[in-house]
Amino acid sequence: MIKLLSLQNNGYFMRNNTRALQTDPIKVGRLKLTVARKINRKCADIYLTSSYLKHIERRHRAELENVGLSAIDFVKAVVKGYNQIRAGSGDSILLVIFNGNLNYTAGIDLCLSDDHWEVKTAEPRKTEDIIKRKLLWEK
Repeated sequence: MIKLLSLQNNGYFMRNNTRALQTDPIKVGRLKLTVARKINRKCADIYLTSSYLKHIERRHRAELENVGLSAIDFVKAVVKGYNQIRAGSGDSILLVIFNGNLNYTAGIDLCLSDDHWEVKTAEPRKTEDIIKRKLLWEK
């Protein structure tokens, strides 16, 4: 079954379960049910749209080059390995790979969009900035 989803500033895209079109967002993971319940949020797939991928590549290229990852690989690594969820701006949440001994943490900002989470930005962030955010969940 083909489903049409509206994307902010990006018109429409088509997605089906068997083959993604080049203009489709990329599924990078899922906010698991057990975690979603603990933070009172929706369990849903996480997608990265081409417009936000371009934003990450333009705004955070230098930081990502320092850690040796492309934007998409960085996002996938955080979605796969996060060990904290913190409050973001408004209703957004931050998936964080946190290690208190490091000067930087890896974080991505997610916003719920209808039936899925959208990655809004992703970057290595200073640990001191992350720990100021309310901790919602920790592994």
